Amino acid sequence: MKIKKLIVRKTQPSEDIIRDITFNLKGLNLIVDNTPEDLIESGNSVGKSTTIKIIDLCLGAKSVRELYYDSDTRSDNKDVKDFLSEYKVQAELILVDQKGKLYSIKRDLYPRGNKYILDESYNQQEFWNELKRLLFNLSEPNPTFRQLIPKFVRLENTAEDKMIKYLPIMTTSDDYDAIYCFLFQIYTEKLISKKNELAGRIAECQKTIQALEKSKSITSLSLLKQSLEIIDSDLADLYKKRQQLSYMDSYRDELDTKRKLTVRINDLQEKMQLVDFEIENINKSIENLSKEKRDIDFGTLKVIYTEAQSYMPDLQKSFEEMVNFHNSMIQNRIDFIKGQLYTKQELLEQYSKQLSEILKEKEKITIEVLDEGLLDELNMLNRKIEELSLKKGEIQQSIHLLEEQEQIRQNLNREFSDIEKQMNNEKIEDKIKTFNQIFSDYCQRLYGEKYLLAYNENWKEEKKFPISIASLGGKVGTGKKKAVIVAYDLAYMQYSIELGMNVPQFVIHDKMENTHINQLKTIFEICEGIKGQYIIPILRERIDKVEQKYIEKAKILELSSSDKFFGI
Repeated sequence: MKIKKLIVRKTQPSEDIIRDITFNLKGLNLIVDNTPEDLIESGNSVGKSTTIKIIDLCLGAKSVRELYYDSDTRSDNKDVKDFLSEYKVQAELILVDQKGKLYSIKRDLYPRGNKYILDESYNQQEFWNELKRLLFNLSEPNPTFRQLIPKFVRLENTAEDKMIKYLPIMTTSDDYDAIYCFLFQIYTEKLISKKNELAGRIAECQKTIQALEKSKSITSLSLLKQSLEIIDSDLADLYKKRQQLSYMDSYRDELDTKRKLTVRINDLQEKMQLVDFEIENINKSIENLSKEKRDIDFGTLKVIYTEAQSYMPDLQKSFEEMVNFHNSMIQNRIDFIKGQLYTKQELLEQYSKQLSEILKEKEKITIEVLDEGLLDELNMLNRKIEELSLKKGEIQQSIHLLEEQEQIRQNLNREFSDIEKQMNNEKIEDKIKTFNQIFSDYCQRLYGEKYLLAYNENWKEEKKFPISIASLGGKVGTGKKKAVIVAYDLAYMQYSIELGMNVPQFVIHDKMENTHINQLKTIFEICEGIKGQYIIPILRERIDKVEQKYIEKAKILELSSSDKFFGI
């Protein structure tokens, strides 16, 4: 899929086209900014990055605020913001597939605007799902669309060392593994998605086990089982000693009754222990929700309310009512959870009452007729047996909870292993080799150095990142890193086209000003031979020394201080 056109239009009071940009379907696409350096330093932006930001919005980016928010001054450009809202500005991105079929994607560029594909409206998640199907022919849940598309539309990441780790810092290695297995077609989409899903479930199970171990102040299941063996051994010794005591058969029934009561006590205490654990978790949930209610970001709410008020001056609800509504939503969740808490507390109280009644019943059982010394020794043995039995019950309950989770984890691990066995690894090296032939050639042309990509099948066992980039040279500067990222992305685009993969056949980069002019010239020369599209905004002064035949052929839009993107 390639980008054919980007049309930006006013829709109110009548339709009026602001920009109609036609893209080169092969090679370089330049958005040239003719702003003099002194005007740039004064903050007089003409919007050279606006084009690619709008493309990103049409490809699922969330916030239209990126079009008018200045991260340097941390403020909104009010003129642009008001312009987009007043004229209900809309962007239309027209894509074309290999057969020449056109696909229209529309995105309203004002707050609370709509999103359309082929004139059908979608909510945010549906929009992402349909774009994933359209651009990647992928219906599996993993990897997600917004995990894939930033690889092809790099707005900020070219300024950092994020060639392969291009997503937010909280992205896991399992997520990246799913991404690169799909991008390089190392495994089938279904296996990748299932493997990623299982990895997430295993991680959640591990968290549960760690939480149980922490709540029970224990180190491991193995230690619990060893403790249980010692207690069983001690109890066996005590039972043997008690059996060796000589006492009248007429009191055996009384002792049996007492032992049965002890068993009932152990059972109740196990149940109470489990309910206590559930109550503790519920209280933590209530505490977290209460904190969320206390720590409400009034500033953000105020901004949202003010923005809504600007659209609806006759807004019936006050800001305070909105805040109260927000708090009431959280309070409703708290009340619901409290209802569960009350149920558990009532159950715990019932168990406690039953336990008290059994303990009273047990206290009534005495053996007064026995020899005083024999009775003391017997009572001492019984106390030790009761104490160890209670402790045994607690350990057994902990073992049960941990074994249950451990069994779940083992089942998930077996599924995970089965998935890995199904993955055919025979062609991995061939696929990576094909990519590296293109990648290393581009890097050689840029710097006289060969860079190579490698996929580590055993990354999880070795606790490494799945993908690595290796070079025969040492560390490089920012400008050099950017050009290597360009080589990497262009090489992947060529690789995917040669293999006939269903991925975007375009690469969009921003922030290319620090790249050395020699590398820029080489990049432009490389673009002469690529089958996809390379799209960048750039300052005119950065390419003055490049042969103008490249510039004029590649230029799709030219902006200046007198001809800004939105014309305002």
